[in-house]
Amino acid sequence: FFIAGKKAYEIERSLRFNDNDSSYFDFTPSGAGSNQMTFSFWIKRANLVDGVIFSSGAVNARGHIYFSSNQLYVQPFNSTGASASCSTNMLFRDSSAWYHIVISLNNTTYSDMSSTINIYVNGVAVTFTTSNNNNPSGGNRFNDSQAKHIGQFRPQSGSFFDGYLAEFNFIDGQVLDQSSFGETDAITGQWNPKKYIGGYGTNGFYLNFSDNSGTSATTLGKDSSGNGNNWTPNNFVTGDVVKDTPTNNFSTL
Repeated sequence: FFIAGKKAYEIERSLRFNDNDSSYFDFTPSGAGSNQMTFSFWIKRANLVDGVIFSSGAVNARGHIYFSSNQLYVQPFNSTGASASCSTNMLFRDSSAWYHIVISLNNTTYSDMSSTINIYVNGVAVTFTTSNNNNPSGGNRFNDSQAKHIGQFRPQSGSFFDGYLAEFNFIDGQVLDQSSFGETDAITGQWNPKKYIGGYGTNGFYLNFSDNSGTSATTLGKDSSGNGNNWTPNNFVTGDVVKDTPTNNFSTL
């Protein structure tokens, strides 16, 4: 299809996460990355239940991106006695729609969360409410050296995500906005994906879930950024790779 007279970027596959299957990905980086970073992913919710998108921590819960009460929560720092998080004022209650979410984080100071985090949904900056407990210190927990999960709360079990994910980019070392990953159709005003063409940094990765020849870290969990930061799939089958995508949205019951 075409957008404003030019060929659009098409996303061919997404991955279905079924919370009843306890499906998730795990990955442990070789070391800590930058305190500057950007997440970009397309997401479609199914059951409107609380669920985790991204989580960090080996022994203790350290940092998370998750849905709770239909709000998006971003918690880059969590420890005993200190935490920093924000929750969007926007509600995510449309289970028929794909949302494009970009989250960028800028530094290690959480006394002023509004200057640390930016959140964009479908190309628009959204407002959020911040929460701080004491004075977090010691660096951003999203990009530390501890183990990570996509689709499940880390390190505890549970809070599995239920829905679809597509075009998951993580950029280590750059604070980017929505324009690096999407664009507005000049005729319809619709927000559409575009191919990210920049660098990824040491811990960066790109999951497009396009290889459904197997359910290993080198097929379904393959990092297509060139970094080789492959993720291990857990409790998926090849049939969970589907053609329901932001550029080919299926009706679902």
